[in-house]
Amino acid sequence: MLVKIHKAEDRKIVSIADKDIIGKEFEEGEKYLKISEYFYNGEEMEEEKILELLKSTNSANIVGENAIKFAIDNSIIEEDHILKVEGVPCAIVIFDES
Repeated sequence: MLVKIHKAEDRKIVSIADKDIIGKEFEEGEKYLKISEYFYNGEEMEEEKILELLKSTNSANIVGENAIKFAIDNSIIEEDHILKVEGVPCAIVIFDES
């Protein structure tokens, strides 16, 4: 999985994506998903490090079979919160700041 950190003012957004879909676009009816290199092409990271990183972030964009499986297996998201576009799963997570 590739992970990229985006910072803006006092917010931090983490993007997590499967390496094999970076740079691709998917369309299904009204749904459109672009896995842009700018937003998703970060560094390869071990799962433990990703979990630690997510503890200090405001939100996460997660896309791809492996990334979504990782998020479900670690109770970051639930299966009914996943959107699929041309079979590619994705989810956005907003973390509670309290």
